[in-house]
Amino acid sequence: MVAFIGAVICIIAAVHSGSPAAPPLTQNRSSSPVPFSPGSVARAGALDALHATEAPGGPEAPTFYGLTGGVGGAGSEQRVIYSRLLCTPVPPGQCEPKAVQADQQQEDEDGEWGSLRAAAEELRHTAQRQQEEIRADRRTIRELTGKLAECEGTGGVVQEERERGMMGDEGRAGAVEELERAILHMKERIERLESEMAPLAHNHTETGQKSAGRVQSGTKGQGTVVQRKVEDLEGELKRKMKMLEEERKALRKETQKHQEHIDQGLDAVHQRISSLEQAGLSENKFPEGYRLSFPMRSSSMYAVVKHSIPALHALTLCMWLRPAQSILGTTVSYSVPEQSHELVLQQLVHGPIEFIINNEVAQFTLNLTVGMWQHVCVSWNRRAGVWHAYLGGKLKGEGKDLATRHSIRPGGTLVLGQEQSSMGGLRFVASRAWIGDLSQFNIWDRLLTHAELNALAHCSTGMLGNVVPWNSREMEVFGGVTKQPAEHCSHHASIRQ
Repeated sequence: MVAFIGAVICIIAAVHSGSPAAPPLTQNRSSSPVPFSPGSVARAGALDALHATEAPGGPEAPTFYGLTGGVGGAGSEQRVIYSRLLCTPVPPGQCEPKAVQADQQQEDEDGEWGSLRAAAEELRHTAQRQQEEIRADRRTIRELTGKLAECEGTGGVVQEERERGMMGDEGRAGAVEELERAILHMKERIERLESEMAPLAHNHTETGQKSAGRVQSGTKGQGTVVQRKVEDLEGELKRKMKMLEEERKALRKETQKHQEHIDQGLDAVHQRISSLEQAGLSENKFPEGYRLSFPMRSSSMYAVVKHSIPALHALTLCMWLRPAQSILGTTVSYSVPEQSHELVLQQLVHGPIEFIINNEVAQFTLNLTVGMWQHVCVSWNRRAGVWHAYLGGKLKGEGKDLATRHSIRPGGTLVLGQEQSSMGGLRFVASRAWIGDLSQFNIWDRLLTHAELNALAHCSTGMLGNVVPWNSREMEVFGGVTKQPAEHCSHHASIRQ
């Protein structure tokens, strides 16, 4: 009915001009009906008022006017009450539902958990790679010890070294396995925390602003605590990985040392076998005597006299030599802990031969012939330091004041063919080595007479030294030095025939 009356009034207002309009309603809802005089008409307000057009004073609300009039000639008043429509502007983006915001937050937290899981997986792969490397090192140790087992029959010392090395490796292997178990335990704890966080991650779909806020704040609190725990576990895992890496480096160093010991033991065993093969088990192999052959000037070729040397106040040293070059090198080197040059006979350059006692030097010239057997002797006495040198039983040099009142000290190492830089030192200089053949090396603790020296030089006696005798059992060779049948007296035998 009200709509019908409004339509009629609008038609009348469009056709006729009327009296001034009644004052507009000042409130959103009129407090009392306003009577209109007969014949009054309603005047519409501005058209843009319905659209809440903004004006300098603020948004203008749409305005409506009340009216009365007679209907059907009854003369009664019609009361009409209108309401004002209000529109409030809302900024873009605030109308999104809370569920969308919760989903976005859930995606962010899923991304963080994904990065944490990726870090844990990377650490696990690193631990597996290091475990494989450690297993490879163990296999290498087993291979080396297997090679060493082949020589157990003649290398008892090497077997003991191998057992001690394997016991050390087992202890370190146990420490490595314990670190691996700790790493796996921490990985399980991380996975368990992830599984506990999974139900909490799906509680963000509740509707309502208050409940969503409570779930969000609770999840953030729990997520912070769990993330802190994960960070602590990661720190502990990194420390364990660092300890594992240090243990692995120590194991590698110990493996290298163990391998060096094994190599040294194998070298000693091979040299011992070689010396036994070359020397034979009895003197019957060389019924006419033997000679030592040094085929080349090398730092690895030498012979060791195993006979112990007592204290000497005087001595005579004799031997047969067949040099391969004009420079002899070092034929004899006796070293004690206090002095590396206690007794030395050598020629290092073209010129005289050096006879050294207690690092004091006497020089003489012999003019040896290359490729020929020649008999050489030297003698010394601590009284006045008198010394003599003989070639073929004839005196070639003499002197005095050589290590006067000194006595040759006992307990040293006697080496043929190399110069010792320290007692028992096995690192020699190739340029100082002897090259050629050597036989009948003997030492006496007295001065031989001229008749005895002449008999030795002409192979008319087989007298052996009472300090160092020439026999195969007392001589051990290394580095390619060979024992061959003696031939130094063959030309004297042919002359006598």
